[in-house]
Amino acid sequence: MPSAADVRPPVVAALEDFLTNLGDERPLGVAVSGGSDSLGLLTGLARLVAPSRLVALTVDHGLRTHSAEEARFVKAFNRRLGIRHETLRWLGEKPGTGIQAGARQARYRLLRDAARRLGLSAVLTGHTLDDQLETLAMRHARAPGDGSPGLTGIPAASLFDGRMWVLRPLLAVARADIRNFLSAVGIPWLDDPSNTDERFERVRVRRSLKETRPPLEGCLETAERMIASRVAMAAAALEFVDRTCAIGRDGILRVSLDGAGDDKHHLFALETLIGWCGGATRPLDRRGKLALRTFMENSRPGSALTVGRTLLRFERSSLVLRRERRGVQTLRVLPGQTADWDGRYRIANLDRKSDLIVSAEAGPAVLPFFSRDSGAGSTVFGPADGVEGGFVATRLAGRFSHVLPVYELPLAQAVTRLAGESEFPACPWSGPWSIQGRRR
Repeated sequence: MPSAADVRPPVVAALEDFLTNLGDERPLGVAVSGGSDSLGLLTGLARLVAPSRLVALTVDHGLRTHSAEEARFVKAFNRRLGIRHETLRWLGEKPGTGIQAGARQARYRLLRDAARRLGLSAVLTGHTLDDQLETLAMRHARAPGDGSPGLTGIPAASLFDGRMWVLRPLLAVARADIRNFLSAVGIPWLDDPSNTDERFERVRVRRSLKETRPPLEGCLETAERMIASRVAMAAAALEFVDRTCAIGRDGILRVSLDGAGDDKHHLFALETLIGWCGGATRPLDRRGKLALRTFMENSRPGSALTVGRTLLRFERSSLVLRRERRGVQTLRVLPGQTADWDGRYRIANLDRKSDLIVSAEAGPAVLPFFSRDSGAGSTVFGPADGVEGGFVATRLAGRFSHVLPVYELPLAQAVTRLAGESEFPACPWSGPWSIQGRRR
């Protein structure tokens, strides 16, 4: 029987397993706020890898009086460890409502830009088992038992904006174990006042979990089953997309009717394709799912359905999908800037002097049409076909281009292949992964 001295703290054990299954030798970014979770993550990593392999990143949202002081505390801590540190500041006007959601989006944008600039393999965050349980409790309260993807909880790995892998190696470790680890090695941490502000849903849920002590193992087991189901559905949907789907010269998606039915895996694939065609950032809601299922069950030539900003129509031998014409906005992309048009294309204006105007062409596929405003008249280009006239237009993959959980990566790759775009970067952390961050 091992002695107490031989027993590894849960933080160290989880990080050793993580590093064993990490396949990228480039430096790792570590998001560090100064709280116990992120300091525990950084301290554990510093004991296992060389300081040169780590870059600590602190986001100063500028929302609290002492945020700059807290960033300096983290910087001094990293200086003692010999780890490079950068403070990333959220500048500009802050939203009047939904401040936590806005701060989270800003945080990931800043981390994404830093990861690209510094050549990082991924950014690690200190999400814990406590965060997982709180998330599951909130999502079950909103959509109890409806099979929503959100009920799978926080993924152990997810791709942000199609560019940055966010890895969560402590997702199976309780916050109490992290704090015990820090206390044992004499490292203090900062407490964020917002963690006790009951204006925020997560804080109220955290208090409720402490008071009621629900059967947490049951919640995790349910989420585990949902992830296993999600992995199976994504694999079946991938096969469906590769076998039945093609994009014609007119830019319209066609699905062979021989492979399309009301099977749940086929419906899941169609939901994904609808999101891709319509440019939606979220999956279909319950009403949309029911409408799609009813449409597929009662299919006949000429019948049509509009759902998720996508028009579906049955033809002789195929199901045709395209973006509906309503609600397509014109976009002005400033010189040297990048912006998303209609949720379907990412447009980079390479010109440094003139605006790029993106509108919908007149054809049935609702493709982007380009013109340039230089202040002395407009120059018309036409539909996108890669690099043309000082700009780049890249087809997005629906919600996968925004946040992609690792267990849906193969399906997302099938969608990018269908669009003729480059595939998403592979996850540097080997899997597949369960809800608690452990390999199956």
